[in-house]
Amino acid sequence: MTWQKFMQDQFIRLVLIFWLVSSFVVMFLLGQLDLLVHNELYDFGLEFSVVWAQPYWMTLRFIYVWLVGPSVLGAIALSFDFWKKTNDNERVSEGGGKSGVGKVQLLKGNSMVISCPSCKKTFGKPLVVLDFSGGKAKLVNVCPYCNAKLGVANGEDEKDFETGVLGPDEKVKIR
Repeated sequence: MTWQKFMQDQFIRLVLIFWLVSSFVVMFLLGQLDLLVHNELYDFGLEFSVVWAQPYWMTLRFIYVWLVGPSVLGAIALSFDFWKKTNDNERVSEGGGKSGVGKVQLLKGNSMVISCPSCKKTFGKPLVVLDFSGGKAKLVNVCPYCNAKLGVANGEDEKDFETGVLGPDEKVKIR
């Protein structure tokens, strides 16, 4: 993760947290204002009338609705973000799957991020090398940091490649 992406994610989280805190403060202050209207102002001679009470109640309820709706959506978004972050951290710590390749995560476009099960470092593209250990050469993916074997390249499970040194009169045979 780049520093810019990290800061952008942190900024979004801080904005959501600030929005939630400020909306709760505004709701608390609206409740205090409502208590002031219904308790204190009657002591100073306010007389109840439907003429002023209905618009006051309607306005107060609209303010609560327009505060609570975005606050609930912001809380849901923030909780999903934290859940996703903890869930991603658990996947990285679990290590590799059946094929020995660590976490593979799709990014924008056709690129992906691969996590090496040996050194736990992430990279975008593995090294593709020839493995001569089984007699005939095979293409295998290798971690660019620790050279750990990740799997067979391009899904070519058991295709062998003939290798050798050509003489001056020999030609390459292509199947």
